[in-house]
Amino acid sequence: IHAYARTAAEVKEKIKGYETVFQEDFDGTNGRKKKTLWLTEVAMGSNNASEITEFVDDLMNAKDGLNERETFGFVEKVSWFSDYSFDSFKVGTYVPHENEVWSSTLFFPFGQLSPVGERFFSHCGTSSVLV
Repeated sequence: IHAYARTAAEVKEKIKGYETVFQEDFDGTNGRKKKTLWLTEVAMGSNNASEITEFVDDLMNAKDGLNERETFGFVEKVSWFSDYSFDSFKVGTYVPHENEVWSSTLFFPFGQLSPVGERFFSHCGTSSVLV
């Protein structure tokens, strides 16, 4: 699935909704093959890096986030969605410049981790869900 939101709580609520609808699939009951959920695109609707790093912590933490396996054990993989430049993205008359850095990007144009990337990948060491 894809999930874009202003808060991590909204994303977690959406994922819990999928669990409710597809419970038999995630549990492998009633003759269904057991399945998992892949969150193949997730990001916050903000261009403020501080807000986005808080979003990442709230979404991925082990207390009540996706790394809390008792609640979110059916979530197998999570992939952040971002880029440092969107050629086709326009707001009003604004057209992005080549290699413009957006606050949600994980990497700067030449490969260094951004603050959001550092935070996201800090969860990788303790997570079985990040791709």
